[in-house]
Amino acid sequence: MKLRYPRKSNGMYILRRDDMDDIASMLLTEYMPEALERPQPVDIDSLATDGLFLTIQDKTLGFTDAVLGLTVFGDNQSVPCLDDMYRPITEVVHEGTILIHSALQGNQPRRRFTVAHECSHWVLHRSFYLDGNQEYAFRALYIACRAASIGRKHFAPKTDEEWGEWQADALASALLMPLQPFSFIADKMIRKCGRRYLSDRVDCESIEIIEEIAGIFQVSKTATEIRLRQLGYIQREPRYA
Repeated sequence: MKLRYPRKSNGMYILRRDDMDDIASMLLTEYMPEALERPQPVDIDSLATDGLFLTIQDKTLGFTDAVLGLTVFGDNQSVPCLDDMYRPITEVVHEGTILIHSALQGNQPRRRFTVAHECSHWVLHRSFYLDGNQEYAFRALYIACRAASIGRKHFAPKTDEEWGEWQADALASALLMPLQPFSFIADKMIRKCGRRYLSDRVDCESIEIIEEIAGIFQVSKTATEIRLRQLGYIQREPRYA
């Protein structure tokens, strides 16, 4: 699938949030159309392996800070990991491989979002990390995504790398919670409660709706809340003195 969006001279796409829903729809239509038919968990591992032909490996990553996932764009990349005894080792990893920190196996919503985040890097940022990109010709041809850079509520990107993380988060959200099925169930559940939208003031009914939607798509409550806010289903109530 070719993306036809403007790019900077270094290969970084210039994208709006609305573009992410369009890209997610194109990916799912081509590789997993059933995900667009009704609200359901997207089989993100299958999309990665069968659709994008990526290899997913669960590894104990050995970076000095908390790296949850990693996408490899070039062959013979040396990645720091830990063995079964938590001793430092180096794994040689090849193009088209996604490494997911093994610690996430006990947190499936977080693991699913991390896999979607890494798939998004593969779709959006290969051209940014190619050998021909001279600005980055001497760096490792992989992206290591730290815990603090995945699924953030508040983020104002400035550098190309920060914009890349924002784009990967936005596309991951659109892949796991596709616009039409997500909007259908959110609208249905909110209207069932006699409301047009949820208030940003925390109340038990809103929490229950967020939890139920998160369960349907098998994502975290935080990711669900962010998606609801983006689509206008959570709105700020006026504060009166």
